Amino acid sequence: MLNFWPLECQQFFGPDPSAIAQTVIAFGFSVAIGVILVSWGLSVFRGANRELLVISSVFMTAGVGGLAAVTPETRSLGIGMSFLGGLGVGGIIVPAAVILTIICPDEVIATVTAITLSIRLIGGSIGYAIYFNVLQNKLTSILPATVGIAAIKAGLPPSELTAFVTDLVAKNATAIAGLKGVTPAVLQAAEAAVNASYVQGFKLIYLVSIAFGGAAIIASVFLGDIRKYMVDRVAVDIH
Repeated sequence: MLNFWPLECQQFFGPDPSAIAQTVIAFGFSVAIGVILVSWGLSVFRGANRELLVISSVFMTAGVGGLAAVTPETRSLGIGMSFLGGLGVGGIIVPAAVILTIICPDEVIATVTAITLSIRLIGGSIGYAIYFNVLQNKLTSILPATVGIAAIKAGLPPSELTAFVTDLVAKNATAIAGLKGVTPAVLQAAEAAVNASYVQGFKLIYLVSIAFGGAAIIASVFLGDIRKYMVDRVAVDIH
């Protein structure tokens, strides 16, 4: 979500920065809301970590997976699904660390916290590498052909196709303007084809995320009960 949702918004709903920000901001607020609600729930229910994290994982999986249906014409759907997914992400990302500090021995709280942050960074790097390669491989396989067919149908001479697609991918507007046969109709058709390719690329990313979300749901189901550790004892009294 942090790496690809803003990129998708820029691709589909740009170039106006205000429109992009209005689309992305729902996810940011929902993450904060998810953190607050689940952390509050841990206090109110004296634990209930299993139930709270299962619900958060379901929200995350449903919301992020639902983004697979987003297209340039369904901005409202994207806002709604990103908000739902953000609630789940927020309900996991901070409360999970809070739970660890509750159940670990006092003398290793700092160590456990450091390990938690390290695992997140390592896991995030691995996840980004997987998702980026999924997107890149998908775009590499479909974008040139999709753009080429659309551009030729709009009137681009076949002899200029390779140069046009190369410059378009590189976003070299100067080189594109110097190509003969490039008309507003060709550019419009090519832009629509690029968006169509990105729709398929982002869709695959979000479908892959469902597998990770499913793993999070299963892992949450097997969490232990932390109620016995919530005894209102203060580990260190700092004056």
